[in-house]
Amino acid sequence: MMYCNLQKTYRSGKRSFSIDIEASFKLNTINVLYGNSGAGKTSLLRLLSGLDKVDSGLIIINNNEWLNTKNKTFLPVHQREIAYVFQDYGLFPNMTVLENLEFVKKKINKVLLNEVIDVLELTQLLNTKPNNLSGGQQQRVALARAILQEPQFLFLDEPLTAIDETLRYKLQSYILTLQQKYQFTVIMVSHNLQEVLKVASHVCAIDNGKVTKQGDPKILLSNNKENVLTGIVLAMYEREVNVLIGTQQITIPKTYILSQNYIIGTVIEIKF
Repeated sequence: MMYCNLQKTYRSGKRSFSIDIEASFKLNTINVLYGNSGAGKTSLLRLLSGLDKVDSGLIIINNNEWLNTKNKTFLPVHQREIAYVFQDYGLFPNMTVLENLEFVKKKINKVLLNEVIDVLELTQLLNTKPNNLSGGQQQRVALARAILQEPQFLFLDEPLTAIDETLRYKLQSYILTLQQKYQFTVIMVSHNLQEVLKVASHVCAIDNGKVTKQGDPKILLSNNKENVLTGIVLAMYEREVNVLIGTQQITIPKTYILSQNYIIGTVIEIKF
């Protein structure tokens, strides 16, 4: 298990944002940090990786300390065996896809290289440079490059944003397949509930820099309000919305929906 208790205040001019999070994550499975934009998900990922310094806190992996500000323990970033996929992919523009993949290690694992190229369907792209790739193709290359580092931990910061729905579902399956095959620990940032329910074994819901829920992803569907159901938007029409409630898909009039500014993949509340 990974356990963390972290505090950090970010300041920008007169504005500040505080992280005060106690959370745990399961090893050798997929964990998702879930919440709206600006909730603190990316900040937590950067604190866990060591890219940002905490004000105070503790990170423990199976009784081994990565961080403990009380006794001044700090495991350097390069010793944490983390591969990080950033939102901007971080590919080298002057290199081909194959060169980007082979650059990650002096002695690349050729068997793993071929497997990742096959699973992520990169064969036809190997001689192409990043500027000639679509966003989805760049995401697949960035994911492949991270896996080729053979990390213990794979940190994914909103890896499936800004791509069409069909490709998103396909990439979700890629991540599931690769994690099950190589058994690394994934901590992934997402604000899409459909995505969380499909790929996650453990979820940590974050709002305003604090954990609101953590555990089985199905806890995100729970709601204690009387005569109110929680569902996921699957499709939207002029006057109706197709919604997933539990395991059932139903189409309801928009007048039943309490939430505002909803889009496909978001959680809504339904008055009945």
